Amino acid sequence: MTLLVSALVFLAVVAAVAGVVLGREGAAARLLGARLRRFGLRGETAEAGIERDVRYSSIPWFDRLLRAANLGERLELLLYQAGMKTRPGVIVLLTAVCLIGGYVLGVVLFHRVPTALLLMLVAGPLPLGYAAYRKHARMKAFAREFPDALDLLVSALRAGLSFSAAMQIVAEESPDPVRGEFAVTVEEQSLGIDFREAMVNLTRRVDSLDLRFFVTAVLLQRDTGGNLAEILHSTSVLLRDRFRVLGDIQTFTAQGRMTGAILGVLPLFMALFMLTTAPDYFRPMLESPSGRVALMVAAGMQLLGMLVIRQIVKIKV
Repeated sequence: MTLLVSALVFLAVVAAVAGVVLGREGAAARLLGARLRRFGLRGETAEAGIERDVRYSSIPWFDRLLRAANLGERLELLLYQAGMKTRPGVIVLLTAVCLIGGYVLGVVLFHRVPTALLLMLVAGPLPLGYAAYRKHARMKAFAREFPDALDLLVSALRAGLSFSAAMQIVAEESPDPVRGEFAVTVEEQSLGIDFREAMVNLTRRVDSLDLRFFVTAVLLQRDTGGNLAEILHSTSVLLRDRFRVLGDIQTFTAQGRMTGAILGVLPLFMALFMLTTAPDYFRPMLESPSGRVALMVAAGMQLLGMLVIRQIVKIKV
């Protein structure tokens, strides 16, 4: 009961701190909006045009800590690639909350420190895992739409438009996330950033091998010359062939991936089934020290087997 009360108090303190921080941000935004309205400026465009907020956290000392640890920049890039409009400091705080919450939950439910540490290690990476999942989904959507964007770019170049104008058409007509990334590149060029630097920035923002092929082809064409439309058309054909090969690989490795999934889920399912239907039969595995050690060794070997199967069926093209 004491631990449960402590956990509730901790969560209440975290919620209060978050409320104070968000309240300060909201008050600052309202104050800035009021000052802009005095000068006849309205809307988000005016606010964004004055100053860009580059803080990793709204808490000053925490922002300085993230910059000193060289952690905020990597987290900021991960959150941008995931399409999540939040600060890196929020992810770090959520990770800390999950770590402490997992430990407290393990102590309250199981009254054992090793189990609590295990739950802490499982719950801690959840915020980063969710951000990585969102990044993977967004990059996959970019790769799926990118060949069509290249075809649109080639059509615009063959119609006589310049490369910058063709990029502008892609930024207006393509679906997200291709549209957003190309729009940022077009805006960087319009603000005076060098063409090569703008294209390199595009590859830094988007973690896609197909995009690197495209940028490399464009930069080589600007240095050596040639028909850019034909080069990009060949690049588009190459990317579509690569997608076809990846589809064939997914088909050929389906059995191995299904085997890995079944072998990973089956032991856990059987343990829960026996614990529910015959608790007296399975209870010695949980109560005796040797049984718990055997379960931990089995779980480690199971995880190792899943990783080995994944590496076998993971083929890069």
